[in-house]
Amino acid sequence: MRYFSIILITFLSVHFVSAQGISDAVRYSNYEPIGTARTLGVGSAFGAMGGDFSVIGINPAGIAEYRIGELNFTPSIVSSNTNAFFVDDIQNSRRSRSNFLLDNIGFVGATDTRASRWQTSNWAVGFSKLANFNRNVNILGETEGSITERFIERANGNSLDDLDGFEAGPAYDAGAIFEDGSQNYVSDYLEDDVVRKEQFIDQKGSINELTIGWAGNYDNQINIGISAGIPFVSFTETKTYKEGVTDGDFSNELEYVERLNTSGAGFNLKFGVQYKAMRKLRIGAAIHSPTWYTLNDDYSTQVNYEFTSTDESFQGQGMSPDGSFKYKFTNPWKAVGSIGSIYKIGEIQGFVSADFEFLDYTNNEFDFTAYSNDPGEASFTQEVNSEIDNQLGSATNIRLGSEMAFGSLRVRVGYSISTSPYISDSDTYSSISAGLGFRADKFFFDVGYRRQEIQEGYNPYVVLEQSNRDPLANIETEIGRLAMTIGFKF
Repeated sequence: MRYFSIILITFLSVHFVSAQGISDAVRYSNYEPIGTARTLGVGSAFGAMGGDFSVIGINPAGIAEYRIGELNFTPSIVSSNTNAFFVDDIQNSRRSRSNFLLDNIGFVGATDTRASRWQTSNWAVGFSKLANFNRNVNILGETEGSITERFIERANGNSLDDLDGFEAGPAYDAGAIFEDGSQNYVSDYLEDDVVRKEQFIDQKGSINELTIGWAGNYDNQINIGISAGIPFVSFTETKTYKEGVTDGDFSNELEYVERLNTSGAGFNLKFGVQYKAMRKLRIGAAIHSPTWYTLNDDYSTQVNYEFTSTDESFQGQGMSPDGSFKYKFTNPWKAVGSIGSIYKIGEIQGFVSADFEFLDYTNNEFDFTAYSNDPGEASFTQEVNSEIDNQLGSATNIRLGSEMAFGSLRVRVGYSISTSPYISDSDTYSSISAGLGFRADKFFFDVGYRRQEIQEGYNPYVVLEQSNRDPLANIETEIGRLAMTIGFKF
């Protein structure tokens, strides 16, 4: 089970620190409905089905299948294990993290209108988790080159007063780089030094969506539904990069810390229909509008440097100002086609369902001019959006699931496969899931589990003019999600 490889793109602008770029476009558009444990157990393949709150995030027409009201909530435990190493020095470093989360709270008010051709007219409101960003990563190894090469690249040709405030400026203040005449900068590192490197990445946050929707069943054959969502983004990342060389009579140690906090909210709409083509066959289709986000980045950096030799010892520190930037971001339209079949074999009954989801990542769009009159922001907006057009493409996600009922007991299995949004990457990633459930007249209980593996390519830093000096690393992440839904009918 593989995920797409990502080489993080770094721009000349100080927006590198505030992290607005291709990786963010993918982060804020590549998510799936998590919702209830029932939906998790069938691999989120619910677009042709109904009677579960999570369908409001896939095809809201499924809310029309409710005949009585429902209240449910879903806590979960998510664990992640990461294994990371530099490609040129395979020293594995493993990190683990577990979090207790709330995936879903849902309320459905059902109105029986069978006196008319409209069989139901139902309202639903609730909270659902769309993405979880919690993860710890540790990369270590020894490779040629130093992050000071990037700092020097940004500093060369600039006077001390013109050094940027987030990389070259703090590096100079800390003594990690220094001027060697005529606005030319150097460091204590030699070109062929094999440098000891280590980076800790601490990521926290999620996307949680507040949703309200309506759906109705017409003539017990067609369901129509619409929903409006307000997703809230919270993402915090602290990256601590360390490197050093010890060689005989001297040693040096450098630490570069990047801090980023992204927060904001957006708005989107979803519209869907479901059609009972035959008594046991259901077809669904849904359109998800883009989410129109307003986001704010708060960011800062810090450089600490220490040099020791037999003749001298030096310690320095450089700190950036506290940066803040507000901007707009729009993610792509999404189309979902679904097909499902209800079956009965003796005492066993249930369904099989498949969802086919399509989205075009080139429709991601940043707007850095929305809250700024700086002419440079227009140029940077064009640069980032051009990179999105050149490096991202369309993606197709397929989700398959089945539920079997034995009296009051339920057994579920699911599988999903997705293609990479990156044009240069033909890899796919997949996940497997399973679940159990119990149904009573006014109460139900579900448990679901999903496991997936992700592989990424990552650069702790990028030397733009000498890409062969970039320290490429691989990050392998295993994610397990165990969810439990408790629900009440009324």
